[in-house]
Amino acid sequence: MGLVDFFHPKTLEEAKDLVRSHEKVKLLAGGTDLVLNLRGGDVECDYLVSLGAIEELRTIADQGDYISIGAMATFTDLLNSEIIRNNFNSLINCSSTMGSPQIRNSATIGGNIINAGSAADAVPCIIGLDGILVLESLEGIRRIQCEEYFNNLRGEGIKKDEILTNVIIPKTKASTGYYKLGKRNSLAIARLSSSVGVHLEGGIIKEIKICLGAVGRYPFRVTALEKVAVNKHVHWLFKEEALNILSEAVEKSIGGRKTMPFKREAIKGVFKAALNNALAGNEERLHAHGERS
Repeated sequence: MGLVDFFHPKTLEEAKDLVRSHEKVKLLAGGTDLVLNLRGGDVECDYLVSLGAIEELRTIADQGDYISIGAMATFTDLLNSEIIRNNFNSLINCSSTMGSPQIRNSATIGGNIINAGSAADAVPCIIGLDGILVLESLEGIRRIQCEEYFNNLRGEGIKKDEILTNVIIPKTKASTGYYKLGKRNSLAIARLSSSVGVHLEGGIIKEIKICLGAVGRYPFRVTALEKVAVNKHVHWLFKEEALNILSEAVEKSIGGRKTMPFKREAIKGVFKAALNNALAGNEERLHAHGERS
């Protein structure tokens, strides 16, 4: 059976009602993945509900202690946002390497999250930034840490009648960066990616968060390295002692796969590039906040 109907609601409440009242329904965000999957027969549905006309879902807003990003914000929206540029360098790094300009103009942060791909560009950044997903339905609002969402996707994943409406990211003193390794630079799906957020005082690491992507079913934090790095000079992170902990995390995650030997070594360079992006963005972040190192 083919597509029965296509809906284009203009309000969030209307979209919630459509999702609740129809079976075999799919939400259409940017469509960069869903449309291809529908054409290829990998996904079946009777009804499509486009979120493209719901303006509130594209809003990027500074709410004081945190930034709220609408799920329908595209990667071009993120890249062009002064709010994002002044607070989350990792998301700028991510957005600038997310596919072609045409893809960035269409692909949304919400779609990137909900598709739950192992190589999803934005997810390592959001996990590393302690991002919170806001899921809404007619029943109410559910908020869940992005890291918890992916650690328990079977139990915490989006429900049939829910819509991801916002990503809430607390402001941070950390300098953040992201880097991905693809076969053809930004046009490729990430073979490996890493986000880094590091809070330094006089070059000493006071807090660090490291998340790896495309080295397991879902992105994950490398807490073993985070713990031992605290109170060390940032230069220590470039040494083999630190990099070997990353390699061990990769091997533990994908030990039985043919790609493991390559990824175990390549992650060192990917992490160092992400860390360099974080450190390079530090002065711009400090300037935006009127601070000095």
